[in-house]
Amino acid sequence: MARKNGPISTSDSYLYKRARATSPTCMQCLGHEDTVEHTLFEFEQWEPFREELSFRLGHRPTALDIQELICGPAFGVLPADPADKHTALSEAEKRFRLFYRMVERIMKVKEDQERARQAEEARAAE
Repeated sequence: MARKNGPISTSDSYLYKRARATSPTCMQCLGHEDTVEHTLFEFEQWEPFREELSFRLGHRPTALDIQELICGPAFGVLPADPADKHTALSEAEKRFRLFYRMVERIMKVKEDQERARQAEEARAAE
């Protein structure tokens, strides 16, 4: 059974809980539940999309990094010196842009693959 009408979500786990997917399993690896965390941070096929951000962070990104990547550093930990504060905020912006680009690239490829899979299922059902 293909998904019901509507946009493709990043997470079959989410859609399955709402009766909009037939399984919560990742359709790419077939070995894990398809959660946002799995898609963005765990699934090995997307590792090339994580490389720039990993390099910038000094480690592979995880779900624990999301708050700082999106919101930037907490104001209480920013340097008092205006020049140092500017440098810290500039670095935070660079990290945010890399995170955004990573998500955008992963989702585009994942959605393209899902559309191709759905088209193949539709052809096979004819």
